[in-house]
Amino acid sequence: MLITGAASGIGYQVGKILASHGHLVYMTCRSVKEVFLLRKKLNKEGIDAICLKLDLLTDDIHLVDSLDIDCLFNHAGLGTAGSLLVMNEDSLRDVYEVNIFRSFLLLKKVYQHMKEKNIKGKIFVTSSLLSMFPMPFLGVYSSSKSAISQLVKTMQKESKILDDDISFCLVEPGAYSTGFNQEMIDNAERYQKFSSYWKSIHQYQRKLFILLESGRVDRLAKKIVREIEHKKTKKCLRVPFIQGLFLKIYFLFFC
Repeated sequence: MLITGAASGIGYQVGKILASHGHLVYMTCRSVKEVFLLRKKLNKEGIDAICLKLDLLTDDIHLVDSLDIDCLFNHAGLGTAGSLLVMNEDSLRDVYEVNIFRSFLLLKKVYQHMKEKNIKGKIFVTSSLLSMFPMPFLGVYSSSKSAISQLVKTMQKESKILDDDISFCLVEPGAYSTGFNQEMIDNAERYQKFSSYWKSIHQYQRKLFILLESGRVDRLAKKIVREIEHKKTKKCLRVPFIQGLFLKIYFLFFC
């Protein structure tokens, strides 16, 4: 089992549970420092997993060539907030490079490995509930997640036509209290200059996520693990339901 983006949050929780269930788990992070901290945290909790550095934007991506993987949780991602109309093009390029191009290069390598080894494998890919909604000032992130969702849905259909033994599951979580959303909002400062107007939007986004975020990351992780361990995997895991309903109402009446 290979998990990308396992330094903290959802990826960490899924890896920890699977390792405690006796699975051989490779948990990856994007820097040596994160790998050190992850090993320290797992050792403290008595969890046995293999921690590796895997930065999608480097040659680390070829690490998967030397691993026997029967299940991939493709979870690593990058997000940024801000207005598409004033943000420089580096924002779109950086997010798309990590979330789409390099992420799917890794997925393709794992898929080909499974085919060559005749492994009846599973591939889980993290998207977002925001993939379904054009959220203002989160357009770079939500559009990258829309692309991810469409790519996975297409691969599901192609896999069925090709009669593959490899299944694909699209994971579309809502907002969870992992620190990722705050990091995404703060990343806006890297790509655009803030006027007082944009700063007020920045503060609004922070308050909105505080209102929306669920603290039950463990509950989501258990649902993902259940699908990983289940013989027949769902095509889509969309949680929590209440956030999806809230977003539909929000866009129906306020956008």
